Amino acid sequence: MPLAIRAGRLIDGTGAAPVQHALILVEDDRFTVVGRDEEGSLPSGYEVIDASGYTVLPGLIDAHVHIRGSGDPDDRGFGETDSIPTLTLKCLRNTVRSLQAGFTTLRDAACAHYADIAVRDAINRGDVVGPRLWCCGLGITSTSGHMDRKKNLPPHLQIDGLDAVADGPVEARRAVRQNLRFDVDFIKINATLTEHVRRYQGYCAPEMTAETMAAIFEEAHWHGRRVTAHCYGGPAATWAIEGGIDGIEHGFYLTDEQLAAMAERGTVLCPTLSVVGRFREMGQAALPPGQAHLDAWRKKAIAAAWDMVGRAKTQGVKIIAGTDAAMPYVRHGTNAYELEMLVEAGLTPMEAIVACTSAAAEAIDFQDVGAVKTGRFADLVFVDADPLADIRVLQAPEHIRAVVKGGKFVKGAPVAAGAEPARKTA
Repeated sequence: MPLAIRAGRLIDGTGAAPVQHALILVEDDRFTVVGRDEEGSLPSGYEVIDASGYTVLPGLIDAHVHIRGSGDPDDRGFGETDSIPTLTLKCLRNTVRSLQAGFTTLRDAACAHYADIAVRDAINRGDVVGPRLWCCGLGITSTSGHMDRKKNLPPHLQIDGLDAVADGPVEARRAVRQNLRFDVDFIKINATLTEHVRRYQGYCAPEMTAETMAAIFEEAHWHGRRVTAHCYGGPAATWAIEGGIDGIEHGFYLTDEQLAAMAERGTVLCPTLSVVGRFREMGQAALPPGQAHLDAWRKKAIAAAWDMVGRAKTQGVKIIAGTDAAMPYVRHGTNAYELEMLVEAGLTPMEAIVACTSAAAEAIDFQDVGAVKTGRFADLVFVDADPLADIRVLQAPEHIRAVVKGGKFVKGAPVAAGAEPARKTA
């Protein structure tokens, strides 16, 4: 049945001023009318939802998660030796946790065995309930690179399907096409890594050559896929930006010159401040034991990350929200912590919400989501507090009173102030 939602206040995700007393009409899974509620008569046959005591937002987007890992501190291995069915069920579980927190779209930034694709397709078919997934399949890495999961295995054991290794332009093109077999939505690579230089007090080192990255960008762009990179800074960041990368993930050590080039070229920044936020909060508990040099790197990251985001905003770089959920203490379902971190870095609450809605949708090239606009998917979050006054309310499950995905309630039902759930047929 079509829905007519009367919202006390609508934040539509575009950055426009909130609309007081808004009317949102939904047919099938799309918004058909969005505007002010003049309290006039509604078309017959609509189920009326009284959300007059609520702030309504578009479904939120986490633009950097790993659904294969939970974020629990004892889940450090990313399940390299899990069976594929076990891994896939864990992926589904983690997506549902984010959906219940109001995140109706997730961009998964590298999985294994194409379990992310299996979960995406099952959700899209309606076999299971979950958020919309934007998937890259296997991350493209280099031998001993950041996403070379085989380096976590003993030398005598090799398992296919954990990653896609590319040590030159020819292998790079093959890795892109391997992912295209499974109809991935985008391509994720590693431009830099820190693992080999941390013990020498380094920030990061190049993982791929400029030529290898250029081959990936060309191959992916030929096939209409955007490319984003795990990238902290250094010369490889310059190679990626100048070579035509669409997005940079993390970027803690980007220079002003690199940020200016990103702003000029439209390269998007997804800073994943949740990781350093939990580093700061949890201290060494967020690090693997037995690697004392990691604490020094942690402190460098904390010192650099928020400052970099502030400089990026000043330079005019487009910033989007992504948590890196699956990292220690960055749990699925706590995704809105990233918005608090972005506000701490200098974004306004409205800018943080835009980074988590329409800006993210545009950046990942999934423009059917991210805003309460006619024609887009009818994904909504009902909040019984004001996130513009305190962005932290989006982290509290008790404030996320209802979630709609594609015109259907997947959590709760809105309640009129001081009343029972108000749903009636006009």
